[in-house]
Amino acid sequence: MILLVCCAGLPAFSQDVSITRMELLAEGAVAVYYDLTDANAEKKYSLHLYSSIDNYIQPLEKVEGDIGVDLFVGKNKRLVWRAKEELGEDFAGDVALELKGNTYVPFISLDNFDDYKVLKRGKPYDLTWTGGRGDNILNIELYQGDSKIKVFEERPNVGNTSLSIPKDVRPGLYRLKISDSRNRDEVVWTDDFLVRRKMPLGLTAGVGAILIGGGALLINKFTGNSEEKMGWPPYATGN
Repeated sequence: MILLVCCAGLPAFSQDVSITRMELLAEGAVAVYYDLTDANAEKKYSLHLYSSIDNYIQPLEKVEGDIGVDLFVGKNKRLVWRAKEELGEDFAGDVALELKGNTYVPFISLDNFDDYKVLKRGKPYDLTWTGGRGDNILNIELYQGDSKIKVFEERPNVGNTSLSIPKDVRPGLYRLKISDSRNRDEVVWTDDFLVRRKMPLGLTAGVGAILIGGGALLINKFTGNSEEKMGWPPYATGN
């Protein structure tokens, strides 16, 4: 497979996206490096990778890295296209690639959710927002880095909902992705937040029970160890 690279500019003279180089990786993947420039360094963009296979109609699916929505301007950005996985083992031919994008405008605006720096598992939290269309059906997903961890039930665009992090989610650093179920470009991300246990680890040693005369006598099996004594750090990533 021979890859021919072309690039597309953004729709304004003060903005530009250009592919600078390409690198063939193992397993039939391709790394694409590009520069995204704008006179306004605070502006964000939505970018997708297209190919000549369908005359640049649909964005390629098997792409990761600096791609998608909510992208800051900058140089030497990198994305990886898993070409063999997308095109199939038997594909042979020339492919031209094209980056196309627009200024990123969030379709909804979250109200103060980024004030939450720590979320405890099993505790409900309010999520409120403004904007969007009345017929939006929202997908809410929990991510750790670029890995999807949890998909919540779809929510109607009524401006508010309650969200609880499941107890099986490991403590660590996460963020939420909120998107329109029918439009892949309508996406917002929250800032990163910490997920912690609802109770300190030293207090979850358990409660045992023994039977006495047909009744139950509860015995607390507290070890007396605090989190500090056990050496459990507040940013632990294990259960």
